[in-house]
Amino acid sequence: MKRVKLVQAVVLVVVVLALGVPALVTAQSTSRAIVTVNAPWIKQGGLSAVYVAGDEVTNVTGMFQERTVYFYPSRLGFKTILSASIDQNPDSYILQLLVEYSDGTSERIDEPVTVVSGGYATVSLYVAGALLPLTDPAVEEGEIARVFNLMDRFTPARYWDGGFVLPSPNELVAWFGTYRSYNGQSYLSRHTGIDLAVGEGVPVPASASGRVVLAQPLPIRGGYVLIDHGWGIYSGYAHLSERFVVPGDWVKQGDIVGLSGMTGRVTGAHIHFEVAVDGAWIDPEEFLALGLDTASE
Repeated sequence: MKRVKLVQAVVLVVVVLALGVPALVTAQSTSRAIVTVNAPWIKQGGLSAVYVAGDEVTNVTGMFQERTVYFYPSRLGFKTILSASIDQNPDSYILQLLVEYSDGTSERIDEPVTVVSGGYATVSLYVAGALLPLTDPAVEEGEIARVFNLMDRFTPARYWDGGFVLPSPNELVAWFGTYRSYNGQSYLSRHTGIDLAVGEGVPVPASASGRVVLAQPLPIRGGYVLIDHGWGIYSGYAHLSERFVVPGDWVKQGDIVGLSGMTGRVTGAHIHFEVAVDGAWIDPEEFLALGLDTASE
């Protein structure tokens, strides 16, 4: 009986080879690349470092949640900061990787990534009657579209070299990701950053080195500065009473970009600090916890 099965197996292999049909195997069993995702899951508005290593790997690109994912050379091979949109439905997704090798070949590797709920709460806020027009969903959607139009321009260069820091050590008074209802309205907006308690006129430093791409008043964010740090990472500083930079300026970590204030849609003076990675708003606290600096790359 065993001899019959062996003969059948040999015949099957001969037929496959004769027809030129390749054997189907998983990417993990034949890949010359090693993919490492630092976190077992990513929360909505969260992120994880992803590494692709291998002596023969020359380039890596990817797709995740219909967004292009760019990889960059690092000490451990090729690296990216994978982000999950704040509004992405919790589920299992595939990070599609195209890995290119020194011999001119390439392969696709599918890496599963789970997105889990951020558990974000809903808060009720009240603004002065003069600010009620700024609670119109169309105003918010238009402003976000304008900001994202800039952040969709990915810069392959890396501008920072000393990590990222908060623009103030003061108390955190509003958290990332919360749903916000203004003056009892049914429409819920999302808080795209964190709020730090400061009075008016406090100097606001850049979180890291980069190039200023936007510096002007916006309806909701008020006086606003947006900095491109490269690698698809942007930081924003909102509600400024004054701005000391203009688009095209280069800043270093700690350079003062403006003064805190209470411009735009606010209930009081504070610094609103926000970070986007690969076209998605992410939790600034979680981003800073990655400890990105030159030594860790």
